[in-house]
Amino acid sequence: MMSLSLMYQIREYRDADYTAVRMIYSTGFREHVGTVYLQALKQPWAQALLCGAFLLIQVFFGSFLTCIMGVGGVLLIIRMSVQYFFEQGIQLGLNEDLSDIRSSYMQTGSKSSFWVAEEKGSIVGTVGILPCVEEPGAWELKRISVKREFRGRGLAKALCKTALDFVARHNVRRVVLFTSMVQTDAHKLYNTIGFKKEEEFVWPSLPGRLIKFMVFKYSHGTGDVMSF
Repeated sequence: MMSLSLMYQIREYRDADYTAVRMIYSTGFREHVGTVYLQALKQPWAQALLCGAFLLIQVFFGSFLTCIMGVGGVLLIIRMSVQYFFEQGIQLGLNEDLSDIRSSYMQTGSKSSFWVAEEKGSIVGTVGILPCVEEPGAWELKRISVKREFRGRGLAKALCKTALDFVARHNVRRVVLFTSMVQTDAHKLYNTIGFKKEEEFVWPSLPGRLIKFMVFKYSHGTGDVMSF
């Protein structure tokens, strides 16, 4: 299909898109490292660690400059820990459905598929839909991502509509998606296209609990065939 602006094309995934799809996913994920780092610094344990490091160095060395350097070191360690947490999340996606996109999404006769948005021969956006592992009977909208320089043009909305139209034609009555607390622009998009937040929980891992990294579950079309 062609967008209203006739500037990009949304089409089904091809094997030649593999590297570009994985790159868009990884790059988009890493954009939120700074926001999560600030979230980590707001936690009581992080503030106690910083204050403790400052006071301890002050007692042993009595140098304000040394204290500042020590606190800077603690900040760097927290930053590197957040970066590691993100890289683990990225690898999780790359090693799951994005490891073999065709096998995950493009099986003949299945109610699942993967699409890319292409502009002038370059892949600039992605979306996929497939049966939800966490909720049998529902389908999950996944890997919604658009390159930063192509945002604000309705491309993400067009990608989501393509996926929802696809499952509506297959009489799928419930679609869910999972998004994080830092993806605030995405939350606005999901509300616009009819999704409603129905659950939120802390990411089930030690780093997730330490920084209170919230995940939101949205749903669309409960009880009715979906339409826009």
